[in-house]
Parts: sequence; C-alpha cells; structure tokens
Amino acid sequence: MKVLYVSPEHVSGGFGLFAQGHRDLGTECRYITFFQSEYGFEEDLCFDLRLMPNQKLVAGFRRLLNKLHSEEDIVDLPGNPPFWKPLSPIVRQFYNLRDSLNRPLIERSIKKWKLEDFDIYHFEQGIDPYRDGRWIKRLATKGKGVVCFYHGSDLRNRGVLKEVHERSILNLTSEIDILYRMEGMKYLYLPIDTEKVIPKPRPKDNRIRISHAARNRKFKGSDHIELVVRRLMRKYPIDWVMIENVDHEKALSMKSGSDIFIDQITDAGGWGYGASSVESLAMGIATITRINRGVSDFLGDHPFISATPDSLESQLIGLIEDSSLRDHHAKTGREWVIQRHGLPNVMKTLYGYYREVGLA
Repeated sequence: MKVLYVSPEHVSGGFGLFAQGHRDLGTECRYITFFQSEYGFEEDLCFDLRLMPNQKLVAGFRRLLNKLHSEEDIVDLPGNPPFWKPLSPIVRQFYNLRDSLNRPLIERSIKKWKLEDFDIYHFEQGIDPYRDGRWIKRLATKGKGVVCFYHGSDLRNRGVLKEVHERSILNLTSEIDILYRMEGMKYLYLPIDTEKVIPKPRPKDNRIRISHAARNRKFKGSDHIELVVRRLMRKYPIDWVMIENVDHEKALSMKSGSDIFIDQITDAGGWGYGASSVESLAMGIATITRINRGVSDFLGDHPFISATPDSLESQLIGLIEDSSLRDHHAKTGREWVIQRHGLPNVMKTLYGYYREVGLA
C-alpha cells in the first residue's frame, strides 16, 4: 500500500511523523506541499506553485478583499458542513487564473514523481492544488482512496469544497468543536515524537519560567495572558517568555525548561488545545488552556489546568506557589501524551479508520 499526503504548507511537523508511522507499518508514504514552509519544517516534495498565500501580493489581495467585504473579523460559517463560496466574481476569477497558471507545474510534477501511483491520498485542509478540485475528481475516477483532514478554520471559516467533499470517503479532524459539524467525521489525535520532545532540567534558581506561544494573538487571548503575567511579575520571581514569529525549532527551544506553559484562554480559534500544548506536556511542563464542558466530556481524564480570562490569575498563583502541584501536572501530562498522542497509538487508530471504509 502507498499513501500520499497533500497540503498547501508544512505547518506543524506532522507529515514527517505520519510518514514514519506508515513506514513502520510497511506502507510506503510521501508528502507534497504547494509551497515551501516558512516554519523551517523539512520538505519532501513540493509543487512550488504560484499565487499562493505565502506571497506578499496574494496576501495583500486577500486583506483588501476582506476589507471591501467588511470581513475583517473571522466569522464561523453556517451549515454542517458549511460550503465554500467565493466572496465575489473577482475571487472566482482569481482562482481560475491561478489554476490555469499552475496547471503545467502541477501536471509536470504529477508525471515526474508518479503521484497517481498511490492508493490513499490525504488532502490536508480538504483542499486540492486546483481550487476546482479537478485532481481529486480524477483520482476518484481511478478508484483511489480520498481522505480529508480538517484542522479548524478551513472548515469553520472557509467551508468545505463541494467537489472535494463529494469524493472524500474518510474525513478526519483533531479539533473537537468541528467533530460534530460533518456527518461521519472521525477524531484523530495529532502524533508527536516523544523520543525527541522530552523534559529538560530546570535551573534551581527559585524563579518561575512561564511561556506562551501564538501565531494569532486574538485567537489565543495573548494580550490578556501577557497582562496577567506581567501583573504577577510584581509579586513573584517570574521569567516571561513570549514565543512568536520564530521557526519551530526556535519555538521548542524557547519553550523548553519552562515551569508553566499557557496555550489559550479563549475558544475563538478552536476548543481545547493544539500541537503547542502537546509539545509542552511532552516536555513535562504544567500546561494551562481553556477546557470547556464539551472538551472535558470528550477527553475524560486529562492533565490540563483549565483557565478562562477570569480564572487565569488564580490558576497561575496556585501553580507558582505550589511546586509539588507543578510536578504532578508535569508527570501526568507526559504520560497522557504518550498514551493519546504517541505515534504507535495514533497510527493504530488511523488504520482502524482505513479498515472501516475499506481502504485496508
């Protein structure tokens, strides 16, 4: 069996892990992106397409369109699932132009790397290199297994692509809030290399190192988090580490050795926690994030310290003043990650889903 992952960009480091997981089970696996990652993750194959979101001209065009349509605030679309519709005829023309411009690059790459010789195709974000989904339609006609993995905003704020959705036989997510927004959606924990991401000894200087990472401050509640921590710095010996605008390896380095990590205190960018929390737990760091009732019911026993904007300060004080509480969460957090997010267990779940839909 041969598996190919297809994604606009390598943003979390997960493709290398999934590829290793498949290979450990005797399955050939490759991954291909539309453009090079800005986060420093290792690439496998890359289309190197034009007019992609990583290019300044395209990013500026998208901001202008949002402003013209009064959509500066990201809005959750209605429907289960919601379907993508272009904001205007200009947007549709843009994608038609982009598909035409990139067609020679895409078809040349498909032929060069024999990309239609795989059996299962994972389309990250439920998106084809062609906006009209023509490659997925072609693959489905050839009897290939099409799988889509949605990560949150792709479904909430963009909507699924009709041509893709109609041909996907397995839909996956690691976001609890969108699990119920598509019939038959399956949950898959994101894998982590627990042999690479490990606890780092903390200096015995009686200082408390608190870190927080964000790509979007609004989604995480970062401004409020920083305000609370800086207020506590007047009373406690705290070293504050704000992680943003750095590549992944640098982010891991800045996070390591922390006593407390804060993920998010809002549900704006998705419920619960993301890859950043998984890393901090694997490092043996007491981790704060917002765990609402829906997440709590889904996860069952978990190691997170739940906080909202109103409760963040009191939760931090409890952890700062009680080293044994921090140690408890550090130990149970890493054990939980190994059980839920460890690569062997994630792959076991994934292959179970394959068997359910006749792919294995």
